[in-house]
Amino acid sequence: MPNAATSPNETLRLAALEELGILYTPLENRFDKITRSLCRMFDMPIAYISLIDRDTQWIKSSQGLDLITTPRSTSICAHTLLVDESIICEDLTLDDRFKDNEYVTSGLKLRFYAGFALKIRGQNVGTMCILDVKPRVFSEADQAAMKDLASWAQTEISLTQLSEVQIKLITELDQAQREAQIDNQTGLWNQGAIKDVLQRAHHRHLLTQKPYSLMMVDIDNFKAINDTHGHLFGDQVIATVADEIKKSVRPSDTIGRYGGDEFLIILENCPYLRAKELSARLLNKIQQLEVTYKEISIATSVSIGFTSTDEITIDSAECLLESADKALYKAKEEGRNCAKGSTQ
Repeated sequence: MPNAATSPNETLRLAALEELGILYTPLENRFDKITRSLCRMFDMPIAYISLIDRDTQWIKSSQGLDLITTPRSTSICAHTLLVDESIICEDLTLDDRFKDNEYVTSGLKLRFYAGFALKIRGQNVGTMCILDVKPRVFSEADQAAMKDLASWAQTEISLTQLSEVQIKLITELDQAQREAQIDNQTGLWNQGAIKDVLQRAHHRHLLTQKPYSLMMVDIDNFKAINDTHGHLFGDQVIATVADEIKKSVRPSDTIGRYGGDEFLIILENCPYLRAKELSARLLNKIQQLEVTYKEISIATSVSIGFTSTDEITIDSAECLLESADKALYKAKEEGRNCAKGSTQ
């Protein structure tokens, strides 16, 4: 497959992308809603939204695709950057641009592709696409419907809702460092990154005197799940719980995978009572989950510990983290599947 040419406006395009401040950031539920809608509307097995920088395609949301990044050189979507609106290819094997692509000839063995360019300040910064492993006919009505969803995706991209501490973290790192901050399994911040965000949130708290809260979430009986059903099932439980956390917290809240089956949520500008409400809501949402893998379904639950700077006196971010951890331990002691707050 010939590599896509570089846009004649590449410098302006990259500047518009950098200005967004959401490149190389964790996956977000607001984009997942769009990709799920794409799969349902067009009965497609794969849909994703991506942003494309100088060398890399970064997946902001995907369904049916277990990737976070791909090289720009092998990306089908890199060609979509060069058009004004869209590329519709009903059989990729019949198109000279794509017939030798590695995702067509091996691996996924893709056959159908429909991709729409996503624009910021008039520049194509990414794509929204659907794919299938068989050729498909895509009518004008289908294209019109997909264009509407592309407008939705474009709006979400322009409405960046990251907290200021996340934006500072992102802008201070180079590309390789940014990629190293993401947990590959869940698409959330990894432990190192979430600790960095915590330090920045604490520093911001000291400057503004606005309260912030921490929430520790631990999957109940996770070892037993792995021992009974296997690690692949356990991976599915982690992914399902991570998705539900993304849906349940505020867009500006920061979520990280803190350990194998443990998550840390940083809630800026959030007093204790608000953290208590959010914890109860998250607990209720996860209680309703049923995780299914290879025809086996189980209910799942979590234990939650939370605390806030407006309820305890702290000297450091580590003190607040220790308080949240103690609250989590208390929730486990009292039988799990509950949320406990710390005010000591």
